[in-house]
Amino acid sequence: MAVAAPAEIVERIWARDPTLWTGADEAQWLGWLDEPARMRERVRDVERPDVDDVVLLGMGGSSLAPEVLRRSFGAAGFHVLDTTHPAAIRALESRLDPERTLFVAASKSGSTLETRSHLDYFFERGGTFAAITDPGSGLERVARERGFHAVYAGEPTIGGRYSALSPFGMVPAALMGLDVARLLDRAQEMAEACRLAEGNPGLELGLQLGEGWRDGRDKICLDETEGGFGLWAEQLLAESTGKDDRGLVPAPGESPEGQDRQRGEVRVERPYELAQEFYRWEFATAVAGSILGINPFDQPNVQAAKDRTADGRDPRAGR
Repeated sequence: MAVAAPAEIVERIWARDPTLWTGADEAQWLGWLDEPARMRERVRDVERPDVDDVVLLGMGGSSLAPEVLRRSFGAAGFHVLDTTHPAAIRALESRLDPERTLFVAASKSGSTLETRSHLDYFFERGGTFAAITDPGSGLERVARERGFHAVYAGEPTIGGRYSALSPFGMVPAALMGLDVARLLDRAQEMAEACRLAEGNPGLELGLQLGEGWRDGRDKICLDETEGGFGLWAEQLLAESTGKDDRGLVPAPGESPEGQDRQRGEVRVERPYELAQEFYRWEFATAVAGSILGINPFDQPNVQAAKDRTADGRDPRAGR
């Protein structure tokens, strides 16, 4: 399979050319390219009510970026609940005064079973509630009916694992008390750098990942960071590229030494550099996907599992 020249890859990504990948629906999922600029106005509407704690109720792409931000900045009073294990839920609940807590339900589709279950559980116990979800979702409807403090609209042209710089990452950042404008400044700087034909950080990383894969080095050993950047990047790489018997296998914290391995460098010396690194890895994953010849934006196996779960079937059945 022929691979486009580096400068052509960049040009075609920004032109939203789906034939760079598989020629399917890729053009519909590139909203993340411009999201840092769009978010500047939107985060001004985020208001934290007078509460002691904030609990984010979310799974996967709706929780991993906020968790990395929470760890990196040491955000006290901000909690991420991304498990349905009863012991974990009770442990968190025991530390909260529901009437002094803001619960934020985050789900792009608005139908994520775990998140809706969390929401119903805590709604019965009182407190203040908000939602982050795509327009028209079932969660938005419930939030309006129940009079939530706020409903923040996601961008429908961004998939969950590319949503770190969208409301799913930046609304939690604002609720942590972070300087979101500063985060977005760094992300916008990276977005501009990723338009370059030369000296393009996202392109260079993506070429390294993709060309390494062609040479048999498909294990990506992500650098360890204090904030656990690999937690987020692991999902981005695995779900974006693990298709059609081709994929990059994330291995956070493991040694890059070995014939089937390569280093996944993480450039985060200070917490506010996280935003630019989110963008660099998103762009790099899009570049690597073009080399692997897959659609890095769909999620066929994930969606199939959700559908079977909703139908009450074993997600492993019917493969």
